[in-house]
Amino acid sequence: ASVKAGSVVSPLTGITARAGSGVKVTYDSGSSSSSAATAASKADVAVVFVSKSESEGGDLANIDLAASDNSLISAVAQANPHTVVVLNTGSAVTMPWLSSVSGVFEAWYSGQEDGHAIADLLFRDVNPSGHLPVTFPKSLDQVPANTAAQWPGADSKVQYSEGLKVGYRWYDAQNIAPLFPFGFGLSYTTFGFSGLQVGALDGSGNATVSATVTNTGSRAGAEIAQLYVGDPASTGEPAKQLKGFQRVDLQPGASAKVTFTVTAHDLAYWNTSANNWTTAAGSYQIMVGDSSRNLPLTGTLNVATTMSAKTVGAPATQAATVTV
Repeated sequence: ASVKAGSVVSPLTGITARAGSGVKVTYDSGSSSSSAATAASKADVAVVFVSKSESEGGDLANIDLAASDNSLISAVAQANPHTVVVLNTGSAVTMPWLSSVSGVFEAWYSGQEDGHAIADLLFRDVNPSGHLPVTFPKSLDQVPANTAAQWPGADSKVQYSEGLKVGYRWYDAQNIAPLFPFGFGLSYTTFGFSGLQVGALDGSGNATVSATVTNTGSRAGAEIAQLYVGDPASTGEPAKQLKGFQRVDLQPGASAKVTFTVTAHDLAYWNTSANNWTTAAGSYQIMVGDSSRNLPLTGTLNVATTMSAKTVGAPATQAATVTV
């Protein structure tokens, strides 16, 4: 299915309208890198829009932008050090030019108000506060399923060899530094995390985790606090897994407390021998931060006795410790 909107605001229209009469906005189609570079050299700021089309019913051959798009960005960035790239993609792409540009906006596939929305962000009228729902790798060979045996498979068989190490779990397990980690996101202000508190499991198998988020910058913005849990090594689970997230809007200098409920099922793994969910006895690491690779607050939740799906909810005395 497809939808054709009655009206669409292009980025050129949106930026021109927001800039007003006091700012000259020029346009180049980008069909010629040299022409675009010449235009960029005469501007105070250059904004390059590039895209990668995706659709249902097919797999991507790679995660690269078109070679012409990469060349265009590199040429414009060389001509103007104040170059911002806006990506319209459906998933992660590589960025060989990243170190030579001033900034990157991942706009995904925008709707009919695309032009007004991107202008609001570029002119700082709105503070971007989104965080990545996927990892952005540096290259295709970093991706968990990057071989033909894994997809599309051989002899009508697909090898699901990454097992539980899906997404950011794979990059953690292989100690791979991606281009941008899962959960990553920047804004026009900065944030700090403090005051982690890890409560003990109660009789229902729930524990409360809380932390304080502070806007340490000079303008209002929103942060996405993320809670990760690391199971005991005996479970065979990934090193850490996202168990909760919470958005908090803050004025400059303001702080807010975020609270998460961790259940026994959040701590559970699928026990194949017992054929049920099991919460193993042991120490569980509690981590809070703003991405899978930036978790400044760490604590420990200790589970005294192993609980199966049948026993979760039984009273138990547990202990919690915190390391900040």
